[in-house]
Amino acid sequence: MRLPSKMTKQEIDKVVEDTIIEMGLEDCANTKIGNWHLRGISNGEKKRLSIGLEILTQPFVLLLDEPTSGLDSASAFYVIQALSNIAFKGKIVICSIHQPGSETFNIFDDLLLLSNGETVYFGEAKMALKVFHVLPKEILQIISL
Repeated sequence: MRLPSKMTKQEIDKVVEDTIIEMGLEDCANTKIGNWHLRGISNGEKKRLSIGLEILTQPFVLLLDEPTSGLDSASAFYVIQALSNIAFKGKIVICSIHQPGSETFNIFDDLLLLSNGETVYFGEAKMALKVFHVLPKEILQIISL
């Protein structure tokens, strides 16, 4: 693992246990990840595990490229909710995401909306609805363009 070498086993165990809880992985903590032959954990759990492994390194900034790709809407929501909880604790979390569901979109604090590489909007995610004079579901259509 990439934890400081000065950490005791008890400190490492605490950091790992806290991360398991933070990422909502308690139910599968003792489950094998799996492979083509063994089912193991779900895709959503794999995404959260991957993010959790990075959290163990205690970075100042988490930069994630499409952390919800390939996930169903419920799993995507859970991943973004976990990232929101991490941000609430003072970490900087930046992620790119395409076509978020409305529940997932509502979790975001800030939004940088690009079109052809140009900034169309930057600010509070909820304010984008007012700026574009659209209803919550319509902003998702704009974001999907």
